[in-house]
Amino acid sequence: MNVASETTRSLIVFGRDDARKAHASVFLLPDVEAAEGAARLMGMHSHRVEPGEATDIVMRLPAGKLFDSGKAFVPFVKGELYTRIVTLAGVADEPRPHSAGANDHDSPENASAGSPEAVAGHADEGQGGGSGDGGGDGGSPDLWARLAVGDVVLASEGPDEGYFEARIMKTKAKGIFTLKFRDYPEAPQVDRSYYQLGLIHPRELAKK
Repeated sequence: MNVASETTRSLIVFGRDDARKAHASVFLLPDVEAAEGAARLMGMHSHRVEPGEATDIVMRLPAGKLFDSGKAFVPFVKGELYTRIVTLAGVADEPRPHSAGANDHDSPENASAGSPEAVAGHADEGQGGGSGDGGGDGGSPDLWARLAVGDVVLASEGPDEGYFEARIMKTKAKGIFTLKFRDYPEAPQVDRSYYQLGLIHPRELAKK
């Protein structure tokens, strides 16, 4: 018989963003109620799991993080895993609804995602981002040299993920930039090398 403890993975929070990217994370027993509140606030789903239930799903999920604002950091997951979560919870696989404040460009509810194909499209318009050294036919290395604190670029959270808008918070040596994902203002900052970034065409930036 499985008995719940404070280290038991007890709640799954999941949902799709406006770009239909799948997000899901798991929370421990002491955080269940707060995480359920965060799910409601963010317009996402939550599903309580009993000790030992669906361990093949639960153990593959990244741990979520609760913020003082009442929201939570819910990372991306692969589509196959997300489909299994939806089936387990018995809900329809649909985009998450907008919550209050969805028009705030700095809120997670206003997710604006790009795909690797979109990044390639920007490069085709002469903005670089296609070559490791910033040179070649994709664009001028001057474009990379001009990147500075405050600029918005495209960056991926990890392997197999799309590219999302991120603001440069700090520049470091050897072409390393410290970034904050625009749609996850409370998430930890990440470091990315210049060759891991995509550039946004000025026409797109002018629309924002």
